[in-house]
Amino acid sequence: MSLLGEYKNPDERRNTRLAISKEKKHQLVKEYVDLLQGAKGFVITEYRGMTMKGLDELRAKLRENNAKFMITKNTLLKIALEEVGMAVPDDLLVGPVALAVALQDLPWTVKTVLEYAEDTEIFVVKGGVIGEAAVRAGELEAISKLPPLNELRAQLAGMTTMPLVEFVSLLNEPSRQVVAVIQAATDGLVNVLAAYSQKDAA
Repeated sequence: MSLLGEYKNPDERRNTRLAISKEKKHQLVKEYVDLLQGAKGFVITEYRGMTMKGLDELRAKLRENNAKFMITKNTLLKIALEEVGMAVPDDLLVGPVALAVALQDLPWTVKTVLEYAEDTEIFVVKGGVIGEAAVRAGELEAISKLPPLNELRAQLAGMTTMPLVEFVSLLNEPSRQVVAVIQAATDGLVNVLAAYSQKDAA
């Protein structure tokens, strides 16, 4: 039966609507996955009360440095995050959520979102995700000040007393091994830095 044709009974009409809805959900999950696979990380925001004009202003600003701003469906976003192996912060993915996704420069993207939020009281920055690490809102400012990747790795190297040759070799290993040998003020920030390093190198 064509979707544009007539239905023989109400059940056929209802089943067709459900099929369309399911197809659309699959398409959205695929779009989320495609975007997240190329992302350095993203900022989670709540846009409740925002006008489309205001959101378009932020979207245009982010586009200047290869970042995207998109309104998401939370349940489908969680499915996509699990599929790509990124953190799924359930407590942050509630309410009207939109993501600022960094495809090139994560610190710049975070800084742009934070600056926008300072000038827009009803726009809420909730946190973010970098690889397997979930980031609280209070940690984002530190991320916005991160240096370029090469400089960051040099700084991380200076934080350990491990012999240089051995540590350089370790930097090429998965981020959890890097975290294991780096002593820092907070374990959370170390995990974020390591996830950023690994994600940017991917």
